[in-house]
Amino acid sequence: MQYPGRTVVRAAAAALVATGVMLTAVAGLARQDAAGTTVLSADLTGPIGPATAAYISRAINEAQGEGAAALVITMDTPGGLDASTREINQAILASSVPVLVYVSPSGARAASAGAFITYASHLAAMSPGTSIGAATPIQMGGSPGSAPGGAPEAPSPAPAPDDGGETAPEGDAPGSADTSPAPGNQQALRNKVVNDAAAYMRSLADLRGRNAQWAEAAVREGISASASEALELGVVEIVAPSLDEVFAQASGREVSLADGRLVTLELAGASVERIEKTFAEEALAVLTDPNISFLLMNLGFIGLLVSFYNGLEPITAIAGVICLIVGLYALNTLPLNYAGAALIVLGIALLVAEAFIASSGLLALGGLAAFAIGALMLVDTEAEAFRLDWRLIAGTTAGLGLASFLLVSYGLAAQGRKVTTGEKGLIGLEGRVLDWDGDQGYVQVDGERWHATSREALQAGDTIKVTGVDGLTLKVKKI
Repeated sequence: MQYPGRTVVRAAAAALVATGVMLTAVAGLARQDAAGTTVLSADLTGPIGPATAAYISRAINEAQGEGAAALVITMDTPGGLDASTREINQAILASSVPVLVYVSPSGARAASAGAFITYASHLAAMSPGTSIGAATPIQMGGSPGSAPGGAPEAPSPAPAPDDGGETAPEGDAPGSADTSPAPGNQQALRNKVVNDAAAYMRSLADLRGRNAQWAEAAVREGISASASEALELGVVEIVAPSLDEVFAQASGREVSLADGRLVTLELAGASVERIEKTFAEEALAVLTDPNISFLLMNLGFIGLLVSFYNGLEPITAIAGVICLIVGLYALNTLPLNYAGAALIVLGIALLVAEAFIASSGLLALGGLAAFAIGALMLVDTEAEAFRLDWRLIAGTTAGLGLASFLLVSYGLAAQGRKVTTGEKGLIGLEGRVLDWDGDQGYVQVDGERWHATSREALQAGDTIKVTGVDGLTLKVKKI
């Protein structure tokens, strides 16, 4: 006999099972959808150097490896080194994942090298109150052929034209970086570097469909634009106060990737996962500070010198070698002036020579001059963040000068100090006559009995002073 209640229970159980299956399937689809709209985020703040390039390149690789919908680079930079900028741009241009640059927060800027990276991105956005531009290459004093961030300084920026897109023709146009007075090869080098930077910027603009005229003016004339001006001029695609608003405006736009695929962005409501810097990247950022590198290099030299003075004592020698290697490695990642490096080595060599050669301080003075000049020339850039602080140079030079002065003073004082050992150590000592006969006898000096001679008539008990030594006989006189 069947009961109606039992049928109802079975139907309810089947409905619950079906509902559970449906909810599991919906949750799975939701997770898949969420995974497809995950955006990775990396911060590009401060000067652009080797550590920044390594971090951004890794972030792009992670975004590609995880199949993220996009990578957004939040930018606030005054610029940086050319080699690092080009490394970042090459990674962006080769990326199979859309890379967005968002100049943020309000008050941030994408200046100099930052403008190049913004132009290389698949989609560019700015927060209200930000700026972009001033991409004129600056003096680095290095070898010819260095490009943005590593080029001779262009003249003072000219005011931007009213429409922001007109640029003066090359040649004799006022405000062009090619026309500032410079003698011979310097002018040719300036033209070469600025033209190269302008061509690079135009190529990025053509690739991304942005305003090429304004880009060239940013290089040649150093012009800048606010967020609203950049949007109006076609320099960026989006102006938005928040990242969520950037994603909302980006959705539905098509971008072209390195493999030629056209991808329609669907980023509205996407979740953002921040990519943190690794310990190695943080350490590289510290070490590539030229002031830290310079200190490490000097500590390495000092450690080796201390080890040599102490008979190759191993602890200071090992510490010195480690500091020297790390300092040289960090400096090698920066644009170096090898003449400056040679002057520093010469200066330190002269300071070491002062300890072994009596030059009355002349070698030390020459060494300090060579060291200071070499330090000022060492890092070959006008980018403020990558220059050695003159206060550090002054302090280090003063410290080496003080050490050299103390060393020379100690040596001079040692030369004038009374000898306290051997025969010469007896001269000037006082004693008393033990017994005397004629012009010779015996005296007690420094607790010892000595045979002595004198031109004066002496007798036992007289106080005498040693005036000379002849073998084992003292020459004395009465006090």
